[in-house]
Amino acid sequence: MPERSYHRLVIGDAQGYELAYREGKAAIADQAATLRETRDRAGTVVATAAVVAGLGTSLILSQGRGVPISWLGWMGTVVAAAGFATVVVGTVMVWRPLVVVINLDAGTIVGSYVEGEPPADLAEIHRELALHIGNHVSHNRDQISDRMTWFTYALWAFLALIAGLGMIVIDVRV
Repeated sequence: MPERSYHRLVIGDAQGYELAYREGKAAIADQAATLRETRDRAGTVVATAAVVAGLGTSLILSQGRGVPISWLGWMGTVVAAAGFATVVVGTVMVWRPLVVVINLDAGTIVGSYVEGEPPADLAEIHRELALHIGNHVSHNRDQISDRMTWFTYALWAFLALIAGLGMIVIDVRV
């Protein structure tokens, strides 16, 4: 029977492999939580931005009483509109589907390691899964980092929306 190649690579401490496996699982769980929280927060930002944009729109439309809007009000409208559009795009980019690995396939573990020829011992399984998880953590990190960048853009755009609303309010009050 051919021996699996990873048998020859198991040279470390069994407890070290177990520690690496547990830490890998914790890293994956942290990544899943980060992605979930970022998506939830993006939803809150876009909902709040919609309320603020509605307030700015109502201020502009209330000017139909015969009071003209000055250059400051129009500039505020442009800034607010650009900010709102960027918040929406940033939120969509955070929400878009992505391919990350959060869980391990139990069938693969059983078929490849537990019922393999010869069956792997627990230290070998921990080692192989720790390496496998490490690859997924690296892949996930790039995907989640991209979402975090878009979320940061959306937050800055929200500040621009608020600044534009401030310009509109100043123009309306003057």
